[in-house]
Amino acid sequence: MRRISILALMLFACLASVAWAQQTSMPRFSKHPIPGHRNWIGIPNKTDTTSHPSVSTEMAAVHHTKVWDLGTYPGGTWAEMGGVNDFGVAVAQGDTGSDSQTHLFTIQLLSPHGPAWSDMGAINAYLGWFDWPSIADTGLVVGHAATPDGTIHGFLWKGKSSVDLGTLADIGYASYDNSDATIINKLGTLIAGYSWSSETGAQLPVAWRLDVRTRTWKIAKLDTSEFPYGLALGVNDFGQVAGAFYNDAGTYVAALWNPLPGGNRWKAVKLPGSPDWPVAIAGDMNENGEIVGDVLSLDWVYGYSSLWQPVDPMRQTYKLTLLPNYWNLPNGDTAEGINDFGDIVGGSWDETLTPYAARWSTKDTSFVQLLDFPGTFSVAYKVSESRIVTGMYGIDDTEHAYAVKLP
Repeated sequence: MRRISILALMLFACLASVAWAQQTSMPRFSKHPIPGHRNWIGIPNKTDTTSHPSVSTEMAAVHHTKVWDLGTYPGGTWAEMGGVNDFGVAVAQGDTGSDSQTHLFTIQLLSPHGPAWSDMGAINAYLGWFDWPSIADTGLVVGHAATPDGTIHGFLWKGKSSVDLGTLADIGYASYDNSDATIINKLGTLIAGYSWSSETGAQLPVAWRLDVRTRTWKIAKLDTSEFPYGLALGVNDFGQVAGAFYNDAGTYVAALWNPLPGGNRWKAVKLPGSPDWPVAIAGDMNENGEIVGDVLSLDWVYGYSSLWQPVDPMRQTYKLTLLPNYWNLPNGDTAEGINDFGDIVGGSWDETLTPYAARWSTKDTSFVQLLDFPGTFSVAYKVSESRIVTGMYGIDDTEHAYAVKLP
């Protein structure tokens, strides 16, 4: 998840409004790392027993029960898989070769005649590497796109029809006139993300809840009583939201928001961090309340994928376990997705800081395995309850959509 994605989000918040005002068709960010761009600086302090469990690596290639090497949309030059729902419908971003726009696509992976791409249209979607669209079991897709006034808003799509989800400016936070919908739950009833200010670039965590009476989406600011800013990156069907707080000093703390009775209200919980890795970002979460993310060094380069698990039935207290790097290096792995069965997917970074699609497990937190993605770099993004893993791989700096079925 989030070494690159959070930096991208921060840069995006500061620059995007001006850039969209200048042109409606922007080149997408190229966010993958350049191999060898930093030197290895040594082994971390191992005295923190929670931060570096003994590693049980799986050296053999994974024998997947199904592989979908999807490449790009016909005529396109690049594509990246986003989320996948429990019916085998994935969402992707890429181009078509017919224009300079980023398009969103749905892909029916389980179609009897093979994977079926559907172009959702050129919708000025502004999505970048490590910032993928999300899909619910109902087929709803969320992300962000340009608006006619030059700001960027979170959007929801059903096929080619779209709904502008609005921003915090709609409920009185005047300068917070941009937003991004980062994730939607499986039921399609709750969306999480953030809204940011065109004036300062500061971000506030938000959630949109579906009003079943009016069939409209209502935005709410999440609790930031202890830290002034934040963003939301994970959500589940129980109404929990995960993400991070931060302050003006750039201190990031992994965060959880638990729903309160009576509508659009949540109470914040600070998730535990690691003394060796002061930056903590929480991301995807499952229905068991388990959360994956990252803990990182202050420069956001080194660290470990992380797993937070509740230790009380009310999900008010959590424990942190740092997941192993495949090469036994603290190279800032990215834990991107988790399903209800405890499969965790993301990327494990080698000594050149090149990511490779990887999996971990809540059942054995010393286990790490590389997924058999092709290419010179790769990342797995989401894993469904049917154990379909979506992601991407790169060849010569070109991204290709890819998915596998775990055994």
